[in-house]
Amino acid sequence: MVKEEYNKVKLGPKKITVPSGWKIKDMKDLIKFKNGYAFSSNNYSENGKIVFRMSNINRKGNLNVNEENIKHCSEETYDELKRYHLAKDDLVICMTDMNSDLNILGRTGIIDKDNEYILNQRVGRMRVKNTDMVNFKYLHYFTNFKPYLDYIKATATGTAQYNTSTKTIKNTNVVLPPLFEQKKIASILSSVDKLIEKTDEVIEETKELKKGLMQELLIKGIGNSEFKKVNINGKTMSLPVNWDVKMLKNVTQINKNNISTSTPEDYEIEYIDISSINCIGKIKETTFYNYGNAPSRAKRLVNIDDVIVSTVRPYLKSFSIINEDKENLVCSTGFAVLTPKSNMETEYIYYFVWSNHFVNYMRRLMRGTSYPAVNKNDVANTFIPVPPLKEQKKIASILSSMDAKIKKEEEYKAKLERLKKGLMQKLLTGEIRVNTEMEV
Repeated sequence: MVKEEYNKVKLGPKKITVPSGWKIKDMKDLIKFKNGYAFSSNNYSENGKIVFRMSNINRKGNLNVNEENIKHCSEETYDELKRYHLAKDDLVICMTDMNSDLNILGRTGIIDKDNEYILNQRVGRMRVKNTDMVNFKYLHYFTNFKPYLDYIKATATGTAQYNTSTKTIKNTNVVLPPLFEQKKIASILSSVDKLIEKTDEVIEETKELKKGLMQELLIKGIGNSEFKKVNINGKTMSLPVNWDVKMLKNVTQINKNNISTSTPEDYEIEYIDISSINCIGKIKETTFYNYGNAPSRAKRLVNIDDVIVSTVRPYLKSFSIINEDKENLVCSTGFAVLTPKSNMETEYIYYFVWSNHFVNYMRRLMRGTSYPAVNKNDVANTFIPVPPLKEQKKIASILSSMDAKIKKEEEYKAKLERLKKGLMQKLLTGEIRVNTEMEV
């Protein structure tokens, strides 16, 4: 690491501080830019080449290409539109964002294969034209750097959808360290990205393992050898002979306590809304209100070991366990609050409502289109397999260990993402200098 003079340079309307020896170039001097082809639904086919669309870039600047979000065009159409082909190491930039938070506008991803993708409209292709001046991976990280993205957001146009333009992209200033340093910066950041990717793989593998264990444990249990055929919520399945089948209303109390209408208006409550619960069933945030100013749906009192089940769009699995003992904790009437009776394990009930069996049954019962929901009685009258309490605890313990592993890996991933963000700030401004001898 070395020290040197620093200058302030413009990146759009703002300035950043970089080493005085670094160059500043317009994007148009570094790349050949190409806008995408305006595909219509008639151009799509079941198989063929992948039409690269806005949804194929995620908010981290990575490719998001999977069977659920891709469209294809035929080999014939692909051959006719050679100007729009994407090659390995091309950058693709998202030029439109439908969300007001603008989390993908201006972000770039790196194409990973030749002869696989073709460019759709509102995605731009950025192909480096002078490899002696700029490294494509460095340019990728620079175009996912906060000061650059802030400039793209500040110059965006539109209201219902937000757009950046070819002109804006081409005229953006790019800060260029010496080429060897660009490569070293890209190498360091790529090494962190690889760790994040491996951690993602561990998380997904653990989630799949948990899903398989849930299907096995919630039906077959642990160490059982004799089974009986039963019908549960319209589905025939084999359960251990010593298990019961009961309605949720018989093993839990539902919506046991509501906040009193005589509560003083200045009484502070801690409010859980449906949006408070994240994708793995954890309460990520709560909001504090004085009772008099609280949302009208803030009615249901919850206590430690209650299970809360969203009755609105239950397929989103906004379900959680209350793990803290607080007298002022209140949740939305959009939840059914399940308080387990003495012969029931809280976590067993929680894992049951997280199961595909329960969620798919709720889907069948949903009413409404713009606001699809079930009601309290739908939940209350749902049948649940009931093992002996000791076996419930064992099942819950196994699944809890899976959740603990997922949580640990997600915390590690968040730590890596913070590390990457900090490194980008320091490396892309020259606050930390690197040389060719520095180990990655």
